[in-house]
Amino acid sequence: MDNLLGLLRIRVKRGINLAVRDVRSSDPYVVIKMGKQKLKTRVIRKDVNPEWNEDLTLSVSDPGRPISLVRLCIELSLLHCHSLDPMGEKQVN
Repeated sequence: MDNLLGLLRIRVKRGINLAVRDVRSSDPYVVIKMGKQKLKTRVIRKDVNPEWNEDLTLSVSDPGRPISLVRLCIELSLLHCHSLDPMGEKQVN
C-alpha cells in the first residue's frame, strides 16, 4: 500500500434492538469501508441483539479519509442478510 501511515483496529462489539427483517428476527452483520478496503464481520443468525466482539483492521494511508460503516447485515451500514434491506448507515470522520 502506498504511504502506509499505520493500522486502524476497529472493535465491533454488538447491536442493540436491531430492526426485524425476517418474520421475527434478523441475520445481521457489519461491513466497514475505507477507500477501496472493505471488511465484514460474521453473520449472526436470527438475532436482533447480536454480539460480534470482533476486531477488524484497516490500513491507513490518508488519515483524512472517512470510514463508512456500510452495513449492519452494517455501508458503518445495517442490512438484512437475505434481502439486503438497509437497516442504517453511518460515516465516521
